[in-house]
Amino acid sequence: LKLWFKSAFLCAKMGDAEVQIAFDEDNKVRVLEASKCKVTEELEKKCTNFTQKIDSFGETVKTLVEVLDSQAEKIEFEKLRAIGQRNLVEMEADARRRQQKQMEGVMAAKRAELERLTFFYASLEKVEREQK
Repeated sequence: LKLWFKSAFLCAKMGDAEVQIAFDEDNKVRVLEASKCKVTEELEKKCTNFTQKIDSFGETVKTLVEVLDSQAEKIEFEKLRAIGQRNLVEMEADARRRQQKQMEGVMAAKRAELERLTFFYASLEKVEREQK
């Protein structure tokens, strides 16, 4: 281990590796230069800030997904309800068509009976006239 001072740094050489040891304004021992240490601390703050923003973004995304899932459930419910209403309308239309056909059948039967009774009445009038 070989030690020497180089400007404001204490240098140590172990084998082929040279390490610079410095003291900051608080007299803490630093392996990095003060400017590099400040850059490293700023980078650490930025990383911490970035991590907090990512966590916040994750929470926002989680909330958004929950809201979208809730809305998807409501949409699916309303979609099924609309399908049910459409089926009811179609069934009502079918029921009305059946009822109309039934009423047309009843009307045809009543017309046939009216025609038969009209013919019968005419024949009775003819018989009555002949008897007079």
